[in-house]
Amino acid sequence: MPNENRPKINPWSVWVLIAIMLGGILVYFNWIKTVNEQMAEKRPKKLRPVDKLRTDDHHGGQAKLFDHDGELYLVGYFYAADTVEALAVCRRMEAMRAPFAQEDRLHLIGVTMAPELEKPADLMAFAEANGFTGDEWTFLTGDHDRLRKYMNKEFRYPGHKKPDEHREGEHDLYARELRITLIDGNAEIRGVYWQGDPKGELFNDKHSEHDINYLLTKEMGGATEEKDHE
Repeated sequence: MPNENRPKINPWSVWVLIAIMLGGILVYFNWIKTVNEQMAEKRPKKLRPVDKLRTDDHHGGQAKLFDHDGELYLVGYFYAADTVEALAVCRRMEAMRAPFAQEDRLHLIGVTMAPELEKPADLMAFAEANGFTGDEWTFLTGDHDRLRKYMNKEFRYPGHKKPDEHREGEHDLYARELRITLIDGNAEIRGVYWQGDPKGELFNDKHSEHDINYLLTKEMGGATEEKDHE
């Protein structure tokens, strides 16, 4: 005799469960396909997004950056008064941009580690003294706490002050920041570079040429051709 107390199965719930399972399988295989395409094309990884930034620039105006604007940015972090270390970062950024000298969508952004000490006029003096006067350059300062917190959170640049016993001069205040970061037009970090061997998400400086070229030609519709360096 049939058990009248046995719960009835709603056939629609079965179909919903099947649809959820098939949807999960489809998402998984699309993800696998995307990863394989990125590996095959050597597409620069999307490491993490950054928030847009509004702060003072070295011209005395307000810079508006990383706002899904279709531009590329190389970002360095340094204390401009420490000329040796600051120039080391800026010259590296220049070298990364050199293969794309005619490309006005690629910008160089220098951020001071000491916004309370380096105001727009100070950064302008640094830029003019060292020839960083092209339209590609922007140097940033602003409110100390806000800018420092932003660089630490978004770029993971701590800007460590050196202990007094390790300082070698009046302007030797901060430990050198070895990394330079590439931001794409969708406000995503697409590369982190330094001068050492590749490690984790870090690539050697020379790898930036491939990444920039890929973004300009494959994702931004540019006509820049990657140069073959042998």
